[in-house]
Amino acid sequence: MKQFENRWIFEFFEEKPDAIIKSMFGGLALYYQGQLKMLLSENVGDYSYCGKEYEFEVWNGVLIATDRIHHESLQKQFPFLVNHPVLPKWLYLPFTFEGWEERIEMITRLVRSADPRVGVWPQEKSRKKTKKKTVKKVFKKKVAKKVAGKTTKISTGTKKKKRPQK
Repeated sequence: MKQFENRWIFEFFEEKPDAIIKSMFGGLALYYQGQLKMLLSENVGDYSYCGKEYEFEVWNGVLIATDRIHHESLQKQFPFLVNHPVLPKWLYLPFTFEGWEERIEMITRLVRSADPRVGVWPQEKSRKKTKKKTVKKVFKKKVAKKVAGKTTKISTGTKKKKRPQK
């Protein structure tokens, strides 16, 4: 497993029973109190996305999971947060920003305080619809069967039988 130099930002959460840290997008995601809160990504050197150049590495920092309605208030309180170029619904703190360690500590304090502006509820995984062939379904279909050299269609009784007329 990849070693993350800045995993220390999750130290507070590692001993909490309602915290989960797991792999996501090649980084480490923090789920706390049921919500996805942050994503730590350490991939050096990529300054561009879709032909646009950025002043910071696109996947080398911490993404803060939040809804767009909270961006304005969070960026007012923490003007160093930028919209992530690939995932603009989340805010981003690149490692290259001056005073990064002090700034991420402010963000982790915000997460620990259960600020409602930080965190998104994970979407439920859609269950793949599997077609289970049961004996009943097979017998409900009309089946062609050769009987004594003749092809006869056999119905399995899915339709009501007509009563014989008197």
